[in-house]
Amino acid sequence: MNRRSGCEVRGAPFVSVVVPCHGRPSLTRRLLRSLCSCHGRFEVILVDDASPLPVSELAAPFASRLDLTVVRHPTRRGPAAARNAGVARARSDLIAFTDNDCEVAPDWVEQLGVYLRDAPRRVAAVGGRVLDASGGLYGRYFTYHKILDPFPYHGRYLYVVTANCIVRRQAFQAVGGFDERIRHPGGEDPGLCFKLLDAGWELHYRPEAIVRHHYRLGLWEFARTFFRYGRGCRRQTEAFASSLGEPTAPPIAFGGMLLRGQ
Repeated sequence: MNRRSGCEVRGAPFVSVVVPCHGRPSLTRRLLRSLCSCHGRFEVILVDDASPLPVSELAAPFASRLDLTVVRHPTRRGPAAARNAGVARARSDLIAFTDNDCEVAPDWVEQLGVYLRDAPRRVAAVGGRVLDASGGLYGRYFTYHKILDPFPYHGRYLYVVTANCIVRRQAFQAVGGFDERIRHPGGEDPGLCFKLLDAGWELHYRPEAIVRHHYRLGLWEFARTFFRYGRGCRRQTEAFASSLGEPTAPPIAFGGMLLRGQ
C-alpha cells in the first residue's frame, strides 16, 4: 500500500528523506514532528516494513505539513531493503537517511543538503553528529564514543551511519545500494560505504548536522545493540579490506573497544 500526502510542492524537492519504519509508533510521531520544524524544501518517504500498526495511520495527521509518502511492505524485509525501496521512490538526487527512533534538528536538511550539493563530485556521502535524546547512561556512552558518527581512519572516513547521513543518488545506484541480504540492523551501513570507497568515492563529516537518537534503555538492550553493531561492522570490514586500501582489514575501534588489531 502506497500513500502520498495531499501536500503539493512546486518542482522537485531539494532533498529526499528516507526513513525505514518497523514499530515504535510514538517515536515515529516524534520524528515527524521534528521534520515539520525542519527548514528547507524536502520530501519524506516512510517505508513501513510490515509494522503491526500501519505507518500510514499514524502519519496521516502530518500529511498537510509535510510532502509525505508512505510505502508499505506486506512482510518484513529489513532496514536495508526498506531504504532501497525508499530511494526508488525518491524525487531528489540527494537522499538523506535517518531512523524512526531519532529527532532531527531544524537545520538538519540544509546542513547536509547544502554541504553535499557544494562538495566536489567525488564526495558520495556525508554523515552528521548523533547525540543522545534519552538522557540515560547508555545513551551518553554512545554519544561520548561517537558510535553513530562517521568513522575516521588514517585521514579519511571509512563509513557514515544511516541514523544521520546523506548520499548522492548517482553514487548509491552505481554500487547497487544496500545489501538486502542483511535483514537486521548492523552492517548494512559500512557495507554500502566500503562499496563506495572501492569505486573511488569519498565520504565526509558534517558535525553541524545534528540528529538526536532515542536509545533503548536497559543493560540487555544496550548489550544486544552494541553486539549487533560491532559484529556487523567487523564482518563488513573484513569482507571489504581491499576497498580500504589495506592488504588485510585495518584495526577498527567500536565504542572504545578494539574489534580487530594489527
